[in-house]
Amino acid sequence: MPLGRNHPDSNPNGANFGIINSGSINGPVQAAAFSSNASQTNHIAPGAVDRAQDSITDLRQRLEALRLHHPEAEQALRALDAISPRLAAPDSDPGALRFMLETLTTTCAAIPSVVTAAEAVHSAVTALMPAL
Repeated sequence: MPLGRNHPDSNPNGANFGIINSGSINGPVQAAAFSSNASQTNHIAPGAVDRAQDSITDLRQRLEALRLHHPEAEQALRALDAISPRLAAPDSDPGALRFMLETLTTTCAAIPSVVTAAEAVHSAVTALMPAL
């Protein structure tokens, strides 16, 4: 195997296909360090928005019941209020939505009885967002 300036590039040159994510990105993406012109198609399962909304509703009910016992519940409810309207277009500002989800899960970590519900919201909403 020749080693030198005339060594052919070992990187594949062509389209790489088969990248599957759960967001809504279509177009060229960088799949790996050696890839180029990768094509990505994402499919959101039917009812995914409804499941995300249901998980938000469940967490909201739990937080409202704990509002008097945990001051963090108010902050978590504000985060839910900011997340809910963005479900219609989760790809419009995914960075802000990711920040809101992290704020929600961090805040809910202080309330042991809602941690699992907060993680369910995080997972359901993240599944709607484009993969970055």
